[in-house]
Amino acid sequence: MIKHWSFSLLLGGIYLLIFNLWLVVPRGWVVASGITATLALLAMFALAVRARYFINFWDGLLHFVVIIDVLLEAIFIPIHHATGFYLCALAFAIVIAGYRFYALRRQGIRI
Repeated sequence: MIKHWSFSLLLGGIYLLIFNLWLVVPRGWVVASGITATLALLAMFALAVRARYFINFWDGLLHFVVIIDVLLEAIFIPIHHATGFYLCALAFAIVIAGYRFYALRRQGIRI
């Protein structure tokens, strides 16, 4: 089962870690760490694509949107003092997990 969820769990963990980091670091570090995290996540995304982790294009796109969210939040949101990102992480998890269960069931793959 972990094979089907490894990248998703890693992405979710890094998402939560980076946003928690932004609560305590100055603006310059938010931008630098956001760009660094995005590049690292894109490299891991490329590895996941090469390993055929994603069920289909839409599954990959949903994961990619989370990665782009990290970049956009780092660049365009000047202050990160609230913990509303937990709700965003929950929403991303519900959409991605829901879609993955749906797509896997349509393909007849049991996890």
